[in-house]
Amino acid sequence: MGFIKISNLIFILLFTLFAPIAVLLGSANAETGYISDMLIVGLRKGQGQEYKIIRNLKTDTPVEVLEKGDRYFRVRTEDGEEGWVPGQYISFKVPKTAIIAELKEEVADLEARLEEFEEERASLRAELEAAKQRHAVKVKELEKIAGEYKRDISRKTMELGQITEKHNAFLNRSRDVVELMEENDKLKKENDRLNTETDHLQKENSRLMYTGNLWWFLSGSGVFLAGWIVGKLSRKRKYY
Repeated sequence: MGFIKISNLIFILLFTLFAPIAVLLGSANAETGYISDMLIVGLRKGQGQEYKIIRNLKTDTPVEVLEKGDRYFRVRTEDGEEGWVPGQYISFKVPKTAIIAELKEEVADLEARLEEFEEERASLRAELEAAKQRHAVKVKELEKIAGEYKRDISRKTMELGQITEKHNAFLNRSRDVVELMEENDKLKKENDRLNTETDHLQKENSRLMYTGNLWWFLSGSGVFLAGWIVGKLSRKRKYY
């Protein structure tokens, strides 16, 4: 028994000295294993049943395998405890319980996401209904505005027709005015021509009247002179 105690002390001393180095070297190549085939496996301080059990590990407990011996594996638990367990109880296949737990987590996550999706869908439905209502109100407003535009267009079309008629009437009157102005210009020109001819005739008449009066005067003067001469001549004959 004393030899066993000395051996345990030596092992503990060596383990204390070389454990950090082994941990650093083994962590790089460590793989995760799971306790299998038994409900409870003891995590011991050394490789053998003679070593003290640090804690008990239940089936499917994940551990990090740091070192593989002939019969025992040195492992580290999730909370950082290290020890040795029989290698035959380490399985590197993910246990069904872990798979189920992971699936349950995924299902729970999917259910949470589905719930979020349902809430988002409900929110989108509410927004859609609100948008439909806004759209309906907007459509009514646009229809009202369109009706007002149609009435304005009808009124403007009627006013345009009236203005067009007035414009055409004005154009017709303008044509009549232009024709009247042209006729007036012709009449003015004709009147000017007639006035010119009248002036010319008046002057010619005045000239003719002056010439006629002169001839009458000269004719009368000639007759008077001839009579006076005849009279004188007749008197002279009486004396002789």
